[in-house]
Formats: sequence, C-alpha cells, structure tokens
Amino acid sequence: MPDDLELIEQVGPEGGPRFRYRSAEIHCNKVGAVCSLRMEGHPLDGIQFGAPGTITDLVDLWLTEQRLPHWLKAVPKNERRR
Repeated sequence: MPDDLELIEQVGPEGGPRFRYRSAEIHCNKVGAVCSLRMEGHPLDGIQFGAPGTITDLVDLWLTEQRLPHWLKAVPKNERRR
C-alpha cells in the first residue's frame, strides 16, 4: 500500500478500517478485503472493490489522467443495481 494511505479510523461506517488517500476516502468491510471508493467526481464513487491498494491505483490514474484503466468501464449511478 502507498505510504500516504492514512488510517482515519479502525472501525468505520462499513465495519472495518477507513482510510484517506489523496482526495479520496476508502471504506472497508470488517475484514478489510472489500472496500468502497468515496471520491466526489470519480465515476466509481460508491462502488465496492477489493483491497485498499487496488483503489489507490484507481485514484492515482483518475487524478493524473482523468481516466479509468482500459479494462474497466463505469456504469452511471442512475443505471446501477442496488
């Protein structure tokens, strides 16, 4: 994980650790294996992924190039299943 991944709290809103990375927050489940990205303006805001290290790469790419990886497509919020 990146050195600038800051632990905000051990037990956050999703039951596990909550981190801050650059302008994003990463909320993890109790085990810390499934985490969600919270970043205003990011097309994947609110989506659950794997571990925090996966999400930090997505944040870096978005902030530096305003894009997602070529293998990943975003679904608009109004079209997502809940």
